[in-house]
Amino acid sequence: MSRNKKNNRTSRKCTSEAQKRAIRKSYAVRAAKEKSADVPTVDVRIKNYRDQKGGHPHVIVNDIDDNHVSVGFTHSPKKGKGHPNYALEVNPLGEKDKAYMRRQGTVAPKKDYIESRDGVMTEKDYAKAKEYGERAKQKYIEKNGKKK
Repeated sequence: MSRNKKNNRTSRKCTSEAQKRAIRKSYAVRAAKEKSADVPTVDVRIKNYRDQKGGHPHVIVNDIDDNHVSVGFTHSPKKGKGHPNYALEVNPLGEKDKAYMRRQGTVAPKKDYIESRDGVMTEKDYAKAKEYGERAKQKYIEKNGKKK
């Protein structure tokens, strides 16, 4: 009897792509939070950074002047000539794939970032992201001669 009830349900269909994206994002964040329930986590803001390859997700760790200080995510365990990326405990985007964080931060204008969304990182991973971001921020300050 329960099978018939299940099969007779009307399926709810989203009318727009924006609704579908919002639902997927909500499920992804919820899945990441459940997966990381046993580890202390931090809610983070993730934006896509428009670079030469089209755009990659970055976690925003700080702001300086009219720029974001961010650190990028990737699925690759190594970069370039075998330099290792930092392995994350939980994928901040809520996906099942293993995620890695680049070991170099980025300081770029806020207008170069698009599609803001929420994510989850463990405290340990977020501390490492802050460290990488702080290095990039110091490099920016030295280059521009600004004290902030």
